[in-house]
Amino acid sequence: MGDWTLFIPELTILAGAIVAFVLSAANAPRKIAWGASVVMAVAGLVAILLKLGANGEPFFAGIYGVDAFSQTLKLGIVVGLLLTTLITGSARSFRAGVRIDIPVFLFFSALGMMMLVSATELLTLYVALELSAYGLYILAALHVMQRRGSEAAAKYILFGAASSAVSLYGISLIFAASRSTYLIEITQAPASPLLLVGVFLALSGVLFKLAVFPFHAWAPDVYEGAPHEAVAFIGTASKVAAVGVIARLLHLVASDERSIAAAMLILCVASMTVGNLAAMGQKDLKRLLAYSTVAHAGYIMIGLACLSAMGVSAAVFYALTYVPVVFCVFVVVSVLGSDGSNPTRASLAGLYSRSPLLLVTLLVGMFGLAGIPPTVGFAGKWFLFSAAIDSGYLWLVVVGAVNATISLYYYLSVVKEAILTPAPDDAPAVRISPAVALAVWLAIGLTLVVGFYPRWVWELAEGAGRALIGA
Repeated sequence: MGDWTLFIPELTILAGAIVAFVLSAANAPRKIAWGASVVMAVAGLVAILLKLGANGEPFFAGIYGVDAFSQTLKLGIVVGLLLTTLITGSARSFRAGVRIDIPVFLFFSALGMMMLVSATELLTLYVALELSAYGLYILAALHVMQRRGSEAAAKYILFGAASSAVSLYGISLIFAASRSTYLIEITQAPASPLLLVGVFLALSGVLFKLAVFPFHAWAPDVYEGAPHEAVAFIGTASKVAAVGVIARLLHLVASDERSIAAAMLILCVASMTVGNLAAMGQKDLKRLLAYSTVAHAGYIMIGLACLSAMGVSAAVFYALTYVPVVFCVFVVVSVLGSDGSNPTRASLAGLYSRSPLLLVTLLVGMFGLAGIPPTVGFAGKWFLFSAAIDSGYLWLVVVGAVNATISLYYYLSVVKEAILTPAPDDAPAVRISPAVALAVWLAIGLTLVVGFYPRWVWELAEGAGRALIGA
């Protein structure tokens, strides 16, 4: 047994899930249940900040580890949880009868993600992976337009079940090759074809979570059909957790084998290219964001494929800062689609006059995704490209730069619709609640402040990279 206090952040989020469940079962007023969830999300953020530098094993040796790597990623997960909880005050894209249950699934899913990034044993990792997914499957099904939500959830569950089966089969091969499910023991096992195949299959199931090509087919339909706030959580916190588990699995063969890195490089280039090219033709903002996610998964893979401490640090930095950047755009989608409809590029017409704050939010989000300074997206790509150069992949930087240039077309075309296209006479008024405005300012502040001064987040990411791979 270890120090149980290291588990305080997870216990806080678990308590939040229990509180949300009790209030839902008691049929408490919606505002009270939502307010309690926000308080518990803030408590979870405070808990992880207090334990950010913790190190050790809270319960069972070799199964669950707390270090700079896991704690840094948990910070990104909890920030995503807090921002999403803030905008679920009305959540009108969800069915009216289930809105009080939203925090239950958000908190349980966040708990699974936090356990996922700390899991240092394969079966524990798999159980945490499933725990993190179940809440998302349910949230995806609760769209106010029942047929749309059911279709999105069905596709999400089918793809998720298939990826889980592939991961579990890969885990069995890893065990057969190493005779252990403990990651520390697997890293000491000699490289073999069986181990490499097992790691690649295990990775295949997790690459689904990050929406890396060719495991991305679910993303456009699920993003389009799921409730807006649910997609905001899927597109932020779950990506941070996916980066954590991919990095841990790649570390299993990082010291002995480069063939996995070669495969990751191929997927990296394919994701960036396919994601950006597909996004160019999208009119639905949520489908555009889905393909943008595929492209950004490719950018993140630049760092992970380097198999170095600097590469992992760059990927962690990008994942952390991706949360507030993409959240800015999801807030715009949630507000404009508050009636349950999916906003299109045409829905942005006249946004400059209908809601200046929402326009600023859209600008910050789009500029951040495009990597335009002074947003943090520029710093994120800088660190990723630096890690690639440091590992000798100059050609990969060229491919990444070309793809970043391509992405400017559709990001700036969205901005053009919001600024240069006048609003139609029948355009509805845009109203933002105080809670949504708070979430907006938090996301904008994080995007710009870290963009101007990325050092403090980079130091956290750098510590995470060293904790996993070593300097």
